Amino acid sequence: MALTSAQIVTLACQIAKAPGYTSQAGQMLNMILADLCQTYDFEVAKRLYSFNFNPGLQALVGPSIYGSGPYPLPADFLRCVDDAAVWWTLLGVTYFLTPIDLSEFDAAVQQAGMQSYPYWMAIDMSPLDSAQQGVANSPPVAYVYSPPSGAYPVFVRYQCQMPDITTPETSNVVPWFPNSTYLKSRLAGEIMQLTDDERAEAFLGEGPAGAQGILTRYLKLKDNQSNRASTVKLDKRRFGRRFSTLKNTKTVGW
Repeated sequence: MALTSAQIVTLACQIAKAPGYTSQAGQMLNMILADLCQTYDFEVAKRLYSFNFNPGLQALVGPSIYGSGPYPLPADFLRCVDDAAVWWTLLGVTYFLTPIDLSEFDAAVQQAGMQSYPYWMAIDMSPLDSAQQGVANSPPVAYVYSPPSGAYPVFVRYQCQMPDITTPETSNVVPWFPNSTYLKSRLAGEIMQLTDDERAEAFLGEGPAGAQGILTRYLKLKDNQSNRASTVKLDKRRFGRRFSTLKNTKTVGW
């Protein structure tokens, strides 16, 4: 049975022989969970977000005009799941967007009358908030190219930053990360660093009982991917032909 956050904090403090560090332990438990989100891709931390293209968008952010963006992404957005994680649909046909750098988007020609089917997408992780004189504190935004010719629905599958647990030292919430053994060992090691306990390195290390060792074993069989082969994917812009230049084989009426 998975442990609650309060139980993990209590056990970690007992192991570290630091009963007075429950408040710090709660803060560090949230830190550990945030670190897992930012470092690894877990199925439980995936989300699906949808919006519609807006051909009439005239947001003059850099060269972005004629509906290219910016399109706000969720505030908890960290990164797209993979290079096939963003797509839009037209009459039941799916079209995937190839990720590119912002510098490539900036170099793309945008003129009136160029609206077509989008095939590239660039993400700005720190857009400037003009209301606060250029402070980069707004949610991430996306830009697409070519500019869309219709208000087509768009879908983004992404890794999210899971929310913190409120007062984890007393909370009955079960952390989203399912391996309680790792959380207990990692948290105990972090507390030991605060108290200058010489056992900290062993609890945080790669040994069989160390937190990193436990995590390494867990990652080998995490989620539901052990029954499928991994596929090496090449950049669609450098290998093969872009879908917009291929012969249309979809029999959907055009």
